[in-house]
Amino acid sequence: MTLEHDVLRLTRIPTTIRELTVLCNVPRRSIEELVEDLRLQGHPIIATNAGLQLCEDPILLERYVQARRRRMLSEWKGTVALRRTLRRMRERDELTLFGAA
Repeated sequence: MTLEHDVLRLTRIPTTIRELTVLCNVPRRSIEELVEDLRLQGHPIIATNAGLQLCEDPILLERYVQARRRRMLSEWKGTVALRRTLRRMRERDELTLFGAA
């Protein structure tokens, strides 16, 4: 069996990433990447307080999708703010360099 098959089988009930790393004997990052790959393939794996699980309930899947969207928007806003800060820092450094001449 493949790691992909193992993860799909194990997530039929909520299973934490830590449990998956132990059961599959792979690093956490490998599990995280595989889970995202499985989602891209169309497998409805959601994260709950109890762990990762295959979701058969469209209402739960919709809630999870909405939560991911909110997180994505929040991260995007933070990234935009950091880019503005970076631009200001670079402008300040340029003013300092040219002002010192």
